[in-house]
Amino acid sequence: MKRVVAALICISLLCCGCMALASEFNMKDYSVFTFGERMIVYQGPGDTYYRHGNAAIGISNNARLYGTLDNCLMIGYGYSTDKFRIGWVPIPEPAKDKRTILSVSDTVGELRFDMVLRTTIDECAATYDPVKISMRNIEIKKGATVNVLCWYGKWAYCEFKVEKKLAWGFMYADMLSKKPVAEPAKDLKTTGTERKTVLKELAAKTPGGNYGLFSGPGENYLRADEGGAHIRPLEKCYVIGEEGDWMFVRVAAATGDRYGYLPAAAMPDKARVKAVSFDCVPTVVATNASLRDAPNDTAALLTNIPSGAEVNFLAWSNAAHHYAYVEYKANGLCTRGFIPGDILN
Repeated sequence: MKRVVAALICISLLCCGCMALASEFNMKDYSVFTFGERMIVYQGPGDTYYRHGNAAIGISNNARLYGTLDNCLMIGYGYSTDKFRIGWVPIPEPAKDKRTILSVSDTVGELRFDMVLRTTIDECAATYDPVKISMRNIEIKKGATVNVLCWYGKWAYCEFKVEKKLAWGFMYADMLSKKPVAEPAKDLKTTGTERKTVLKELAAKTPGGNYGLFSGPGENYLRADEGGAHIRPLEKCYVIGEEGDWMFVRVAAATGDRYGYLPAAAMPDKARVKAVSFDCVPTVVATNASLRDAPNDTAALLTNIPSGAEVNFLAWSNAAHHYAYVEYKANGLCTRGFIPGDILN
């Protein structure tokens, strides 16, 4: 049996100012599909993830399709009379005389994961099989940092490393502390009078895992992509500063730059990182505004701010003051993002 050698992932609890119930993954919601060709199965969404032995689904085997992420399919399949595995395969491409093209009805849609850090409260194990529970695949030490993706009944779907590669599997949820590894940072006070700070990057880091990207320093802040915004294992981030247990970063994603907060515990080291500094000036927006996760008009939308609403001005995106980085609170949600600089009163 293999031992865990790095972080595991646990589900987030979202609500401004408090921790609410985490989102639940329904493993009974699936469609059945036969690929018509042998598919190699990885323990995560991509061929850079761990593969357990010769894991593969056969030409005629039925697969349960749960959804998609990063151009991969999350599947479940039986590979003997008493064994079952949850894993990932690439979304197949059309091939002659093979049923390898998926229709919309074949999947249950794009998946969203919370990707937040917790710790184990005792020694435990993880498995790739939460259905028949036929094998303990990985032993996990007490006090290990765990990165939880989502809950499934008594299970937590987690990310960890096996033989130096990332893998996703299931562990009993009651083996995880409910306390976040990264506690929410203290609320900012709107006491400043001048809007002069400009965001400046201090260091480049590659966390090397999947981590939820929150708009502010806490799991109580809104996330882009309908709650699914995250940094991927090979994506680099540029640290702007540290705020409590969190790092404010710019992520160089394949789809474009995005800004947000990652747990400081996810960073390789804290060299050249300083506490972030903001102006904290109460400011009114002159017109309706779209709050986005990067300083450009095509960045992901976080929320809309109505004309006349008050925001907490934090910093300018650049010396030309094209965009303002602000914090906005409404309807019980905390959000930080960018709005055009010329709409501030």
